[in-house]
Amino acid sequence: MGLPETLGNESIRLLRALLRADTQSPPGNEIRAAEIIRDELARHDITSQLLEAGPGRVSIVARLNAVNPTARPILLMGHIDVVTVEPEKWDRDPFGGELDDDGYIWGRGALDMKCQVAGHLAVFIALMESGIALNRDVIFVAFADEEAGGAFGADWVWKNHPELIDAEYAINEGGGSPLQIADKLFYTCQAGEKGSCGLKMTVRGTPGHASVPIDGTAMQKVGEALDRIHAWQHPTVITKSVRLMLESIGNAIGGDLAVQVNDVLSQESPDWSELEKLPLPDDYKPSFKAITRNTTVPTMISGGKQLNVIPGEITVLIDCRLLPEADPDAVLAEAQRIVGDLAEMDFLYENHDIGIEADPASPFFDAIQTTMSEMIPGVSVIPTLLSGGTDAALLPGIKVYGFYPFPLTERLAVYDPLVHGHNERIHVDDQTFATEFVYRLVTSVVS
Repeated sequence: MGLPETLGNESIRLLRALLRADTQSPPGNEIRAAEIIRDELARHDITSQLLEAGPGRVSIVARLNAVNPTARPILLMGHIDVVTVEPEKWDRDPFGGELDDDGYIWGRGALDMKCQVAGHLAVFIALMESGIALNRDVIFVAFADEEAGGAFGADWVWKNHPELIDAEYAINEGGGSPLQIADKLFYTCQAGEKGSCGLKMTVRGTPGHASVPIDGTAMQKVGEALDRIHAWQHPTVITKSVRLMLESIGNAIGGDLAVQVNDVLSQESPDWSELEKLPLPDDYKPSFKAITRNTTVPTMISGGKQLNVIPGEITVLIDCRLLPEADPDAVLAEAQRIVGDLAEMDFLYENHDIGIEADPASPFFDAIQTTMSEMIPGVSVIPTLLSGGTDAALLPGIKVYGFYPFPLTERLAVYDPLVHGHNERIHVDDQTFATEFVYRLVTSVVS
């Protein structure tokens, strides 16, 4: 079945509408975007449910039912909250949804991830209007609160209304980036993601009057402790997703690269210097390094009450990202060993987000590959691990794949600093391409 003629334009129209809804988290107010989605669905006689976890913290879900389902549902998932903005540092209104003369749509969430929510919504509506006889239900959901951890969004919905979103497979954010390696084009598909835990480093020292310099202060110790944290090199760990990613690259290109990949993978814990020699794009190597080890990055520091008082205590918060199956207690113990008696290490909070991996060997992953091959002949889709986190970890039992692909153009370099940055925007051609991919994918697995 061919693509609906209006699919791309509808996706763009819906994206601009969603961008005009200010859903910065905090405080969220996702109800603003949820009501836009509800009204769009109602225009096409599709019933939806608003799920309110707290005042204004609203997720929305809708379902297209198969008459005689022969398989479990497919879930089109995303989030409608966005990170905060500094409007004075933008060239255009971050909540204007403006379309400029160069074809860019501006607004907070244009890339993360109202673009994909709009694409999913356009596909969901087009699927209903197509009259395709579904062999499985298709569920659309837009969650609140992803940017702050999901307590008022995916986590709450799953714990309180799992029957509304339970599915066999889900398509989500986190993948779809092209990699050019040795004249071969690959697209990464997120098949897993790292977990996280927060560490708190407390540094204590001798307080005093700042007019008289003294040794042994907390400020002196915190500098030394931070030097040790920054120098800490976590061991390399090749997860299932990364192993299959490298094997896929080696098999696709062959020759010396296949030998090089096999040599790296034969080592229990290869040194980063060996991984760094792989011919991956230079701008991808920092991300690749992050997905082959646990990471501990200091992000916040507090201490001192007055300019002329040497503080007796300083606190440093450390963002810790953990590979699937990593032990948070072991990481904490190693962090304490690293800083020694300079500081006291503890968890910032009791609960930790555990990393996940979906099995890339599935009919749905194969369908992603087939669909991309139809759109870009010769392309290879490879699984990967995401260094950050999404709502996927909050939906146990669902095989979640992150994939929303853009074509390989010079625009991708423009996008890199825009996610969570100033002047976030997306080109209409990229939004149309990704939406068309989702429609082709979904129709291939539900009919």
